[in-house]
Amino acid sequence: MTRVFLIAVLLGAVTLTGCNGNKNANSNVAAPSNGNRDMSFKPPEPVKPTSAVDPNFKACNPYFPLVPGSQAKYTIIFSSGLVADANVVVDAAEENGRKVYIQTTQIVDKSGGLEKAETTVRKYVCDGEKVQLIYEFINNKVADKVNTVETQFRNTAILMPSVADLSKAGTTWSYNFGQVYKSPGELPMSPEPIQIIFDVQGQGETTAPAGKFKTLKVRRTIGEAEVSEFFARGIGLVARHSKEGTRWELKEYSGLTYGDE
Repeated sequence: MTRVFLIAVLLGAVTLTGCNGNKNANSNVAAPSNGNRDMSFKPPEPVKPTSAVDPNFKACNPYFPLVPGSQAKYTIIFSSGLVADANVVVDAAEENGRKVYIQTTQIVDKSGGLEKAETTVRKYVCDGEKVQLIYEFINNKVADKVNTVETQFRNTAILMPSVADLSKAGTTWSYNFGQVYKSPGELPMSPEPIQIIFDVQGQGETTAPAGKFKTLKVRRTIGEAEVSEFFARGIGLVARHSKEGTRWELKEYSGLTYGDE
């Protein structure tokens, strides 16, 4: 497992190939044609929220609403030409006396041929308008190979600061984390700690298959790796563009209400 793969996962440019050797999983791999599709591949059942949306629910941060019962679907177009579907659902639970928001992201190969299925579970808590990430676990399956990545936070991992801070272009924040990578039959790997840096780029408009939205652009970087994310009030993530060419685009959503004020 390479450091490149781990960085790609945490930046949101999730891979669509296996993790063998030292090959960058987002390298220029030709997209498989329909004629090469493995028809024996059975995608997992789509994840779904476990409860209905409470119409009285109020998100702590409108740019990252975490509405229990909500669902958002994306198309991922990788720089290699591969295409995947991403399905994101949110639930809530009480853990250690506090409300925790559980976000499950399921990514399934749409191009055919790679038999890719990946599930990421993240847990968040709110501190006023701030959204803190407290848990992240990735289960990645390609054909019959399974590997996992567990994130270990070294300090408070603020994913989204207050709305006032987000309104100021140039606002920056960061957090540090380590990772534990496990693959059957191999010793766990723990690369050196990593720092992820966020900075607010300002407001604009973003068009995705789901529509046109007024959005806030936030850039996140790890070393030379860079991703730009576009958030709309009441919706959350609308688009994600990585420096190396991978794109996420929102195609539909439910349980979320767009507000451009």
